[in-house]
Amino acid sequence: MRQKILVLVLVFGLVTAAYPAGLQTGFRAWGGLALSRYQGLPVPVGIPELRYQNAYRTGLGLGAGLELMVPRVPLSLILGLGYLQKGTELEIYYLDTKTGSYYYRLGTLSQTGLVKIGPNLKIAPYLLAGYELAFILNHRGQSFGSSSGGPDSDLKPNTKKMDLGLVAGAGLEFRLDKVSPFVEFCYFHGLSNLSQGTGTLEYYPTIKSRLLLLSIGLKFVLKKT
Repeated sequence: MRQKILVLVLVFGLVTAAYPAGLQTGFRAWGGLALSRYQGLPVPVGIPELRYQNAYRTGLGLGAGLELMVPRVPLSLILGLGYLQKGTELEIYYLDTKTGSYYYRLGTLSQTGLVKIGPNLKIAPYLLAGYELAFILNHRGQSFGSSSGGPDSDLKPNTKKMDLGLVAGAGLEFRLDKVSPFVEFCYFHGLSNLSQGTGTLEYYPTIKSRLLLLSIGLKFVLKKT
């Protein structure tokens, strides 16, 4: 929580300092498809010939935010808040034969701060880079070591409450008078180990999230100061 407050205070200070320069403000809303998986594998139990592999799992993402556009400079600051479905399919192999899977789903409330760089064109490509501060809303899956295909368990009590990560991406914006459609592709790289290594995650000591997000959205120009 202290990290989030520090980041928000810093961003607020930068935005407040920049407003006299004549920023143009836009409201963004988006939705998209996510592909995610974990980095980190559980501790092998039982048969030594078993091995595990993380595979991508699909999910959804949606959110909104404010874009603060600097005049005469190809630079914007985007502050966003969204819901992302993360997770993984943990595949089980006996030698080279797949014998089953464990499925995990991680829901996060993600606050992002992104720098957007791109030319001032009607059809404008751009690059994105910044941070993600994700609060864990839920984490469900099968307790590792139980039979695959069994009922889900609540893994949140043994999952850390927050993830801090990096974001990088690119997009294409179609600039109209008041509404500008856009399409974006972003990569979210979680830095924190989300597993506490206890209880239902005792045999899953390392979980770091990785996510690819393809989204489409609209930007509405609000005002110019």
